[in-house]
Amino acid sequence: MAAGLAVAQAPAAAVTEDPVVAVIEGKAWKRSEVERLARSLPARVQQNYFSDKKAFLKTLALMTKLSAMAEAEGLDKQDPHYYTLMYNRNLYLAQARIAAEATKNPVMPADQQKYYDEHKTEYAEAKVKVIFLGYNDTPLQGTEKKPMTGAEAEALAGEIVKQARGGTDFVELVKKHSMDEESKGKDGDFPQIKPGDTTIPDQIKAAIFALKPGQVTDPVRQPGGIWVIKMVDYVTPPYEQVKDQIFTAIQDQRVKAWLQKMQEGTVVEYKDAAYLESKQPLTQPPGVPMPAPAGPPPAPAKK
Repeated sequence: MAAGLAVAQAPAAAVTEDPVVAVIEGKAWKRSEVERLARSLPARVQQNYFSDKKAFLKTLALMTKLSAMAEAEGLDKQDPHYYTLMYNRNLYLAQARIAAEATKNPVMPADQQKYYDEHKTEYAEAKVKVIFLGYNDTPLQGTEKKPMTGAEAEALAGEIVKQARGGTDFVELVKKHSMDEESKGKDGDFPQIKPGDTTIPDQIKAAIFALKPGQVTDPVRQPGGIWVIKMVDYVTPPYEQVKDQIFTAIQDQRVKAWLQKMQEGTVVEYKDAAYLESKQPLTQPPGVPMPAPAGPPPAPAKK
């Protein structure tokens, strides 16, 4: 019984914190190393790793073996592999350096608040009501109801603008004329529009953000339709709602300025004007050819 108690109370074996999980082509891979490798890869590859780690390591082993063979045969020194490897390595490291630059000068809350105070108008959203008039200058033959032509839509839009600016209730004009059923069912209300909204044509945004609350645009012609828009109000979101966007904007601004400085300090001496101005590739690139691929390894010496 005493012996059994002693066995029961024996300390557990020490757990290795970072054990080797696989040996691939002679290299031991620790758990932490494989995890770091997996987490550095694109999301889809990470998913493959975590769904079947053994299969991933088997593929990694094959890649490692083939890569070693390619280096042993001098393929990494051959054209085009040499230049592809050089370019991709430079590109990756350049992107890593840009990402590192973004963290070198931390964005403080005071910086964000200052940026918000100075750029409030950039985050303002326009609350508008709209009237849409569709037109078709080339309707299909036999169409039961003839659509308005572009000229007819422009004339009607001009009259609508005249009435709206003259004091006619805009909602009544929406109900009477608008062909956009979704906004018409909401008395002309349209989703709020930001200056940087990429889903809205620039011509429409320019017309909207030139208005003061209560004003109406001139007719804005777009392919297939004409818009008449009334500015209801500008809505500026509170700081807390946009502070994350501001953080990114400040980082981007700083990195852009740093990159511009780096660009200005980069020295390139152009020598061969005729070649550099040509738009055609050379039939055969000149210069010293790359080394030929290495042959098979020598046979071991006979004893």
